[in-house]
Amino acid sequence: MKTNRLAAAASTAVMSLAVLVACSPEQSTAPARMRVPSAGFDLLGNANAGQAQVCKVGNAGTFTVAFTGSFVAGQANTSAGALTATATPGTYNLSLAAGQCVIIYTRPVVAGVTNDPNVSALITENAGPTLLSVAVSPPDVGGPTSTANLATRSATLLFNMFHDAIATFTNAPPVTTGCTFTKGWYRNNGSNTIIAVDGRTIGQEQQIFDATPGKPGNVTWGDDNNNLNLYQQLLAALNNLGGNATAGPAAVDAAVAAALAATSGSGTTIVVAPGTDVSGLIDVLSAFNEGTFTGWPHCD
Repeated sequence: MKTNRLAAAASTAVMSLAVLVACSPEQSTAPARMRVPSAGFDLLGNANAGQAQVCKVGNAGTFTVAFTGSFVAGQANTSAGALTATATPGTYNLSLAAGQCVIIYTRPVVAGVTNDPNVSALITENAGPTLLSVAVSPPDVGGPTSTANLATRSATLLFNMFHDAIATFTNAPPVTTGCTFTKGWYRNNGSNTIIAVDGRTIGQEQQIFDATPGKPGNVTWGDDNNNLNLYQQLLAALNNLGGNATAGPAAVDAAVAAALAATSGSGTTIVVAPGTDVSGLIDVLSAFNEGTFTGWPHCD
């Protein structure tokens, strides 16, 4: 790449003053942009000239990239699996890890060319976590202006062999809604924090949390010890949610609703309906109580 640019520079050593003014070296006062190592400089010394980049901040994302204008299919950067062609010519799929920047196109310098038509790349992020911002780099002096649209999760980059462009997609950091404690914490450390839920008194819940297969106390739950575990996980989840059975992640809310529907009894008696997916409900509720759901970490 560098050799081609130097050769092109030598072959176009005599350039008009008008071109020099129109395409002078980049002099933006904007904050430093995310860069990857440059393949070289254009005829006028612009770093990363001819390159289009896409960056992802916050977490991973998948995109479609549609090239139009003076796009040349062979110039799209498909190395290292950065882009995977689809059935539509000029349209690609792109996957980026959190913090990753990828050059999606490199426009080579062509000897003797002083006015290169723009290439347009429409980059659209597929549905995912809430985006905080979609930003494009300020244009090089004399270069075309790229645009961003947060509402459509997209950016349109305009560039040519003399000018580059960068699109950066940033996700809002995960919102922490609350934090969770395990059923063991409510038994051993948080007994005085328990609130009344599911028609049980605080004292009855304390007895249920304290019960084990070897030391049932006054608690009964039938022949399957998993029934006790299920109801303890349900009580822990409801306490973690402040008693609001629909305040958690969707999967947890569904598991809470299913567990409430499948369990009955009063006082310290636990009844679980036949045919209940006890193990499946325990898996979801225990994972929630252990802090594995986004926005609901384990309490410090």
